[in-house]
Amino acid sequence: MPTLAKRVVGGILALLGLVLTVVGLWYAVHLGGGGTATFSSKATGTNPVLVPQTVLNRVDGVVKVTATPRSGGTAWLAAAAPSDAKAVLGSTAHTTVTGVSTQPWQLETSTTGSGQAPELAATDVWRNTETGNGAVTMTIEQANAPETVIAQATKGQLDRVEVTWEHKSWFVQSVIAALVGLFLLLAGASLLWTSRPGRPATATGPDTAPATGPDTAPETGTGTAPESETGTTATLPATSKEEPA
Repeated sequence: MPTLAKRVVGGILALLGLVLTVVGLWYAVHLGGGGTATFSSKATGTNPVLVPQTVLNRVDGVVKVTATPRSGGTAWLAAAAPSDAKAVLGSTAHTTVTGVSTQPWQLETSTTGSGQAPELAATDVWRNTETGNGAVTMTIEQANAPETVIAQATKGQLDRVEVTWEHKSWFVQSVIAALVGLFLLLAGASLLWTSRPGRPATATGPDTAPATGPDTAPETGTGTAPESETGTTATLPATSKEEPA
């Protein structure tokens, strides 16, 4: 692969891996080992809060809705069929949860209607109700879907409403995403390193000469003297230099 192409591919892999690693770790830290995602909506005042089935029943799992009143107040929660909940609220002022946002981990809401809402606890359309002076929590099972939950302060005002989902596989998926991102990051960094400018090339090939060193010495042995005038050849003994004593 050409050097420029390797650098481009390495840069793309490194950038993609970095983003995937950061996102995976960010979700893993926020979700925790239990895979719990909690989204909240700040002070709603006296308006009741409607959490529709499009939010509660979008995930196949247990959902918890928590209403917390301001100091000295009383919170009330009720579950009902979507059509019954809308009929009770009518056109009165109320806040509806329309979705969730993972950036600030908040509930997305919108306020519609006008006029004071009626005393909702007095009606008989509710499947289940919870009330208390502090935080009140209601668990929604998907077996009862579709279902809508309404939160209201029967005394004082609501401080916040929270919706919690728990899915253990979310944490595992976040960790896997972080590991895949780390692998891509290392692969991209490796390509960038091997294709960096000024890196000396390694010469390989069949023309490489074998290494020789100063220790290589010619063979020694006996020498043969030239033939004499009589036609005989005299063999001279090998001699060696001796250091003087």
